[in-house]
Amino acid sequence: MSVSGVSASLTGGYVSGRATLRGTSGTAQASIAAAAERLARATAEVSSGKKIQRPSDDVVGTDKALELRRALAAEDRYARAAGDAISWLGTSDTALQRGTALLQTARQLAVQAGSDANSASGREAIATQIRGLRDDMLATANTTYLGRPVFGGTTGASVAFAAGADGVVQPSAGAGNPVSRTLAPGVDVRVDTTGTAAFGEGADSVFAVLDDLASAVVAGSAQSSAQLGRLDAALGRMTTSLADVGTRYARVQSSQSTGADRTLSLTSAQRGVEDVDLAEALMELATHEKAYQAALGAAAKVVTPTIMDFLR
Repeated sequence: MSVSGVSASLTGGYVSGRATLRGTSGTAQASIAAAAERLARATAEVSSGKKIQRPSDDVVGTDKALELRRALAAEDRYARAAGDAISWLGTSDTALQRGTALLQTARQLAVQAGSDANSASGREAIATQIRGLRDDMLATANTTYLGRPVFGGTTGASVAFAAGADGVVQPSAGAGNPVSRTLAPGVDVRVDTTGTAAFGEGADSVFAVLDDLASAVVAGSAQSSAQLGRLDAALGRMTTSLADVGTRYARVQSSQSTGADRTLSLTSAQRGVEDVDLAEALMELATHEKAYQAALGAAAKVVTPTIMDFLR
């Protein structure tokens, strides 16, 4: 073979070998990149505890996770509404229990005043106590929760009842309009209590009854006894309102319990979609680490040959 022929043969072999080497090197680099990506994903899953790092990881799982998060956000709103309702109703319950106790005390005083043994000064002292009960009752009727009167409905006033210049107590505007809270889809519960239902209005209001009782006590025993029927009627109205508040309170508590169960179920489902099984994730991480090291080892053996490798 001529020198030129040998030269051409060497050149052609070298070029062919270089092309083969380039292809092998590219394959090795691709293997390393793929192994590195799998390792990085496994590492991210273990460190974050989440299976889905980005939407493209699991499109269906991402949609399900977003749906579950929206449902949990709604349950959180319902839970906060229920907590607010419990506070409203609890405040009303305490106020009505106090109002009931005040009326019971007023009845005891009315019975005491009905005795002929009371002197004029003694009757005046009892009347003073009753007037004090009337003032306490007005303060009770104006009980507030977070600055809003619980017996005032949607009134914009700071009190549910106010005494006019003539001393007559009247409900504020808007006191009859209800305040409600949504505890679940389609489940609304009224959280306030109608002031006039609990405390009456006009001549039948507890304020008018107590005012008249104080005047009757001063006038004499017969007039005091005549007010007992009105006191009992006022006490009945307040007791009815108290029972109604208790019923609604129990309903809200039941809704809270049901909502807590729903939240637990949704949270469990969310974890099933989003969270990794740590033991499984650690095994996968170890597997991908080994695969990455193997890819690096294989690539290390791919070295650029010299011309002597083609002469052998």
